[in-house]
Amino acid sequence: MQQLKVLITGYEGAPFYKKGGLGDVMESLPKALSNIGIDIRAVIPYYDSIKKQYHLNKEREITVVFGSETEHVGIYSSLLPDTKVLFYLLENRKYLFSSNAGGKNKRIEQFAFFNLAVSHFVRYLSEYHKWTPDVIHCNDWHTALIPLILKQKVKLEIPTLLTIHNLLYQGVGSLKVLDLLNMKDEEAKELKRGKPATEINVLGEGIIHATRVSTVSESYAKEIANDYDQSPIGPFLQKREEESNKKDGKIVGILNGIDYDIWSPAVDELIFHKFDINNWEVGKKDNKDDLLKCLGLENRPTFCFVGRMAAQKGLDVLIKAINRISNFNVNVIILGAGSPKIQASVLKIAKKYPWVKTELIYSEELAHKIYAGSDFIIIPSRYEPCGLIQMIAMRYGTIPIASDTGGLKDSILNGKNGFLFKKGQSARLKKTIERALSRMKGRDKFKKMVERAMKTDFSWDKSAVLYKKLYEEMIR
Repeated sequence: MQQLKVLITGYEGAPFYKKGGLGDVMESLPKALSNIGIDIRAVIPYYDSIKKQYHLNKEREITVVFGSETEHVGIYSSLLPDTKVLFYLLENRKYLFSSNAGGKNKRIEQFAFFNLAVSHFVRYLSEYHKWTPDVIHCNDWHTALIPLILKQKVKLEIPTLLTIHNLLYQGVGSLKVLDLLNMKDEEAKELKRGKPATEINVLGEGIIHATRVSTVSESYAKEIANDYDQSPIGPFLQKREEESNKKDGKIVGILNGIDYDIWSPAVDELIFHKFDINNWEVGKKDNKDDLLKCLGLENRPTFCFVGRMAAQKGLDVLIKAINRISNFNVNVIILGAGSPKIQASVLKIAKKYPWVKTELIYSEELAHKIYAGSDFIIIPSRYEPCGLIQMIAMRYGTIPIASDTGGLKDSILNGKNGFLFKKGQSARLKKTIERALSRMKGRDKFKKMVERAMKTDFSWDKSAVLYKKLYEEMIR
């Protein structure tokens, strides 16, 4: 069989630009796919912040018509460090200057433009590089218009996969975007919401027009399918199932992985002391000593939270649990930034208890040090499509205490390499913290648990093979 060619696209991609978990995926998945023989290339916007850090040479320029204007799109490229994976970056001063264009309608316009540019870029690759992808892999709402634009505007019949990383973000906004794409009303008729129709749901658009739809864990795929009535995306999922054959209409769940070239205490340059499975007890102790000294905390069992300050992440559950464990003689470290309201609640609890330390920024370096120096990581998410922090923490010998939802449920074996509790319930979280502390006292049992966690394989190898299988099915 001819080598499989895949173009993957998203609004972010490490190391060039990373805002969240998708940035990690856009770096790690192409690397893993390349390792199993797929000819994979990636394309993201060339934001000004990337330009300041990476000075790339312009390869060529193409033009696209957006609304009544002809816009120029610069094409830049670079190899992903230490790989054969080509990353393309598309530049436009008006629409792709910043990763955050302002209000929701501005962002929808921005990414509609990027989707149009990517669709024309596919034609450019075919003409100038004699490279036509067999599959285009889109990620989240930011690239969900590509399946429609390819079919209706660029007239290219290339199978498309849309991966949903978080259903909360759907790109709902003004129908004006259809005018900018020079699309007839009926071409996106089913995506209007309300009577009379006033809005477009971009993710819904992608769900209906993509060849296949996937998400980032099996449990999250099931949760989405079982939540039709509760979600504004439900009608699109339902319509997709009705209009596709049984197999193509189904959402596929493939668990994300992590890159052990980056996330491994044996090679991590950002932690105080490197360690591995053979010397983890000394390594964890030394990292913990330095972390606690750095934060002005006493040597006690140490719990941490690393993540965004968003309603999804369940910090209100953690704060209630902290009040319930005030006599437990522990430390709690909270790292992250986001909602000002949630940040204020976190500051309030840190002021109340000297054993709670908080850093209201997102520091990659501090995150690495916290993973290496903590005993447990608390992940009280209300829902979690996949979650990477439980996988990272386990490799660093830090035991996850997590809600029984989505990818957390798929990656943590309760009582074996971590603990699960009923989501949204601080009383259950308190009991699980008690259970974790009790396990810690039984030294041999705890040692086995840490070693089991460190040995759990969350590399991309298995998931890359599943994606390859899905791509091949789509071509057939």
